[in-house]
Amino acid sequence: MASTSSRTRARPGLWSEVALTLALITLASVILNAGVLWMLMKQTEEERRTDLALALSSALTAQLEVESGRDEAREAGYRRILSAYQATALDVHELYVADTDMATLASVAGRAPATPDTGMRAALYGNQQFIDVRGPHWGARFVEVTSPVAPRGRATAALRVTMPLKPPAVPGGLAGFTLGYVAVTFALVAAFGFTRFQRSLMQPVSELADGTSRIAGGEFGHMVDLDAARELQALAVALNTMSASLAGYRSRTEEQLARLEAANAELKTAQEALIRSEKLASVGRLAAGLAHEVGNPLSAVLGYVDLISQDLGDPALEADLVARSRKELERIHRIIRELLDFARPGSGKVEAVDVAPALEEALATVSPTPALREVALSVQVDGPLQPVSIERDKLHQVLVNLLLNAGDALRTGGGGRITLSAEPATLDGRPAVAIACRDDGPGFDPVALDRAFEPFFTTKDVGQGTGLGLATCMQVAEAAGGRIEARNHPDGGAVLELVLPVAGDDPGDPPAGADADAG
Repeated sequence: MASTSSRTRARPGLWSEVALTLALITLASVILNAGVLWMLMKQTEEERRTDLALALSSALTAQLEVESGRDEAREAGYRRILSAYQATALDVHELYVADTDMATLASVAGRAPATPDTGMRAALYGNQQFIDVRGPHWGARFVEVTSPVAPRGRATAALRVTMPLKPPAVPGGLAGFTLGYVAVTFALVAAFGFTRFQRSLMQPVSELADGTSRIAGGEFGHMVDLDAARELQALAVALNTMSASLAGYRSRTEEQLARLEAANAELKTAQEALIRSEKLASVGRLAAGLAHEVGNPLSAVLGYVDLISQDLGDPALEADLVARSRKELERIHRIIRELLDFARPGSGKVEAVDVAPALEEALATVSPTPALREVALSVQVDGPLQPVSIERDKLHQVLVNLLLNAGDALRTGGGGRITLSAEPATLDGRPAVAIACRDDGPGFDPVALDRAFEPFFTTKDVGQGTGLGLATCMQVAEAAGGRIEARNHPDGGAVLELVLPVAGDDPGDPPAGADADAG
């Protein structure tokens, strides 16, 4: 993502990179061109100086050959002829005449070598003109012309003319020429290149970037009209195709969204209607159960009251009728109390409750009931357990409801064993205690397993239950920060598991053992 991840390194703009690249390429090419041009200019200048040396040598040789006819005044004539060129503006490095013995007969500059060199041998012994260039390419160079003086066809002396090969006469020499040439040429190329690249590359790229930004900003369907090179036009066509596709996709998405919103509204209406129907059905079931549960004892009480009002004259019978009436009224009171327990919140007095004594107490409470007299009740505690954080009475209420619910399942489906167990557990990463109530009855059917904790849901016959027992258990468990789950055991029977946080694990809980002796 680099993230990774790697971070994108800041880079200069496209124009900066293109301009820098072009500048380097142009600079390199201009410098090379300057070198080539300088070499051409130098070669031209050397050829000019060489021609000048040849012309001078030819002119002097012709004059010297005329003077050679006068043997008695030859050397004086040579000196007179050479000295005539001394006052000229010609730049000569060597100008002298030597005989066959390498004796200098006349000289303006330089002297004959002690031994004949290649040029002297060619002129004196070969009767040929010899041209030589001496010196390094990047240093002082000279053109050397050696011509024979042969008045009668035989060389009697040799004329040597040596002239320096100077570089082209430009201000600043090689360095000045290079800098000036580079500066002027670079400025011209840069001006032309900027204009050309601005029109052919940078402006189209800028238009592409602007179009891309507009499309990225949600302006789907925007088209880029580009007059540029073939590759950039192909990129513009691809961008326009993508923009059109995005516009079509957004249109289809909006249509699908509108349909989904309409379907969601219909579904919500149907859901609300289903919830209302379910609530009405639950209220109806509750009303039917209450009518049956309350109607039957009320009818019995009314009958007993009618009998008592007839003055039966039998005190024992009247006392029995009063006792029966009281029992039925207590039944009505129990039904109303269950409804109030579900609707009424707890006292809020959270305690640190020891689990093992709470299990034994719940077992002792329900063991005398007729539905559990023939059932084997047992408690299993796995090692020492930390106290749990809950209202003591609410925990007792939950355990009793679980046991009575298991007893009702055994009475209708068979079986004869209920086990209350407790073991350490975790709840959202915190220490907790898991309390399980398992029976060996038929277990939950799929519908009952899915709706076990739904208020007013019951699998019992009308009048046999209000469907509030397990719903009340869930309400108590969630209020204590725990949970309750229903499942079928792999070996048969149903399991209801209550998981409660231990006391003192949360800062708002009382310390463990704070109410260990309470109750």
